[in-house]
Amino acid sequence: PLLLVGSFRDNEVDPDGSLMSQLKNMEESGRNINVGRLVVGELSEVGVNKMLSHKFCLPMRHTLKLARLVHLKTRGNPMYIIEFLRSIIKRNMMTFSVKERRWVWDDIAIDIHMISDGVAELLTRKLQQLPLAVLETLKITSCFGQINTTAIQLLDLGQFEFVPDMKKALELAVEEGIMEKAGHIYAFAHDMLQESTY
Repeated sequence: PLLLVGSFRDNEVDPDGSLMSQLKNMEESGRNINVGRLVVGELSEVGVNKMLSHKFCLPMRHTLKLARLVHLKTRGNPMYIIEFLRSIIKRNMMTFSVKERRWVWDDIAIDIHMISDGVAELLTRKLQQLPLAVLETLKITSCFGQINTTAIQLLDLGQFEFVPDMKKALELAVEEGIMEKAGHIYAFAHDMLQESTY
């Protein structure tokens, strides 16, 4: 017996491409070839918390807030999680405290830390799935780069045809990880997202 293991990103493989046709040929060959597929999806917030708890040797209750931030920034993609953690450690937002004998981190600094290009690409693809009102709001916001609640109220008075409630649309964009909110200010999570909507 021979075991072959391969991996690919489904968003980078054409359904009619050579890899998929080779897999189909092997499945339909009539020979004793078993082709199995294991889809590795994104981690849930709980999964991210378990991962962080295990890696940093801390109880899950201690890593819960960090897990929420990491999940929000990476959308649960394991590769992006690792890169994001490397990034915050490299920038000293997360360090090992000899005094406390454990890993410590700055939630505020991590929260405002810009996401990586890879995550931005993932979110850019997500833009296409957003409701029209949210897309129109993001287009308007992209002209400013960031926008505060006072400006939103003034723009809402203008009665834009496609945007009945800009604040609600921006809140949805925050939930999706496309925008970030700090106090009364909304800003794009990455320059690439702003450019994609402009």
